[in-house]
Amino acid sequence: MKNRTLINFILSIIQIPLEDAEFISTHFQHFEFKKGDIILKKGKVSDDYLFLEKGLIRSYLNDLEGNEVTTDFFIENNVAFEITSFFNRNPSETTMLAVTDCMGYKINFTQLNQLFHNKPSFREFGRSILVREFIATKKRNYSMINQTAEERYENLLVNKPLILKYAPLKHIASYLGITDSTLSRIRAKL
Repeated sequence: MKNRTLINFILSIIQIPLEDAEFISTHFQHFEFKKGDIILKKGKVSDDYLFLEKGLIRSYLNDLEGNEVTTDFFIENNVAFEITSFFNRNPSETTMLAVTDCMGYKINFTQLNQLFHNKPSFREFGRSILVREFIATKKRNYSMINQTAEERYENLLVNKPLILKYAPLKHIASYLGITDSTLSRIRAKL
């Protein structure tokens, strides 16, 4: 069965022949998670590289006081995985949770590495994804330093509106590095 959404995503990341994208997509298996399912538990090694076709996933860890702090949101038509644990093969410091019902396609670490070694176009796809994610992380880090909370919220409104639709406000606030009450004031102002 061909997954057109996954194939189109691969082709949007890198220009390769359609046949290559179709071949790559055959190595992914369908998955479904229900709202509230834990996808990766802290302390476990991340073994799945996910393409999220539908839904929203949240990644979080606990601060020194035990409060959950949202480190990332993974939105539809993007990859979702805990990069450090996945590539270093060490226990994850974060937990990944389905914020909504989710579905998509996944490939495990071993299969991904086989594709990396045997299919140059997949290696280039993987490199492009890593560069894209690295840039997004740097931009997020910079925004925590050189943008106001309101600017960060407006950026989220424009770039990831699905988060605002489905994620609880306390998780959005922690992701933005602000308190719930600050987020409420920003929302009221806008």
